[in-house]
Amino acid sequence: MNEKLLAVGGIAAAIIIMATLVFPFWNLIPSMVTEKVKVVYVEAGKCTVETNDGFLIRGIPCNAQIGDNITASYDVKVKDREHKI
Repeated sequence: MNEKLLAVGGIAAAIIIMATLVFPFWNLIPSMVTEKVKVVYVEAGKCTVETNDGFLIRGIPCNAQIGDNITASYDVKVKDREHKI
């Protein structure tokens, strides 16, 4: 009985560690931010924009020209993911 409880506790601890360190599921939940950005590239209705801190965000749907300032919403976690790569 004691060995069985120890095994179950070890498995539970391993699952908790894996869930928090290896696969942080909260990164899948978007954290949207809206800001005024500058269009730097346009192709097929999708824009690459530059944020105020100089970060490029790709794939923003838009109807603008290069150099225009638009208001766009994007997932701010994209910046964190890009820096980790």
